[in-house]
Order: sequence, then structure tokens, then C-alpha cells
Amino acid sequence: MIRTKVNLKELMPINREKAAIIAKISSKYSCTLTLECDSIVLNVKSLIGLLSQSIPKDGNMWLVADGHDEELATSALLTMMSTHQ
Repeated sequence: MIRTKVNLKELMPINREKAAIIAKISSKYSCTLTLECDSIVLNVKSLIGLLSQSIPKDGNMWLVADGHDEELATSALLTMMSTHQ
């Protein structure tokens, strides 16, 4: 399992286009991918999941990847988050 602190403030608000890009990239990997903060757990592979929950105003969350391709998935999502601001 890989837990990486991420700040989504530059991606906010996460509209359907950004959510679709995140979900499309994450769906290429078999590992479980979630964004977590306090009691919020978002399935990164779910477009509806990304759009239905509120992200904290400061944008700080944990990207959690668990599975055999977790390193590749984490790297791909971190790259996407840094380039699609």
C-alpha cells in the first residue's frame, strides 16, 4: 500500500472534465485507488464518486493505492495532477 499526501487545491473545483480524466487514468490500473481525508473516502476510479463528495477547502487529501501496480498508478495520477491544474 502506498499513501501519498496530495493537494488538490489547484484542481478545484473538480468539474466533470477533470473527474473524467482522473477516472480514465486510474481505471487503467487494477489496484484500488482512493482519495482520503478524515471520514471522506473517494473511489478515484468513479466519476460519480469524485463529483459527489466535497473535497476539503485546503485541498489536502491522501492518495492511497493498494495492489500490484500501485507504484505505476500513483505515479500516473501524480503526474496528471501536476499537469492539469
